[in-house]
Amino acid sequence: MKNLITLIISSSLLFILTIPALAEQLEYPANQGKSFTSEDKFYKQLKKEYREFEDATYSIRRKISYKETPDALMTFEEKTGRYFGQPKQKLAPNIHPERQVYFLASFIQSRDKEYLKFEIIDAETKQSLARGNSSHSYINPYK
Repeated sequence: MKNLITLIISSSLLFILTIPALAEQLEYPANQGKSFTSEDKFYKQLKKEYREFEDATYSIRRKISYKETPDALMTFEEKTGRYFGQPKQKLAPNIHPERQVYFLASFIQSRDKEYLKFEIIDAETKQSLARGNSSHSYINPYK
């Protein structure tokens, strides 16, 4: 019985002590102390990875912390009329909330269609962390 209690306590301590070590092993750790190029310079460096819509009605280029991306996406959707009260995008657990990212988004509206796209790119590694696009039929309410 004494050995069982000792085994349980030592296993618990081992588990408790490894939690902080696991938490620090993020694929994308914090980098808020580093300096990166401006949004516009970064966008101009992109070749085919991401392009804004030509003659876009509304576009965004921002360098923000990763924790701000759900609010940035929600604001973009609100300004383009595509927000319908859906829950905010959840943050990935392998990316530190203070990680610097570029949030790029573009929207265009034609006579009968709306096109929207966004991409979140890591500022340090230049890897895409999230992206999305959609197109919808548009009916002009003023016709």
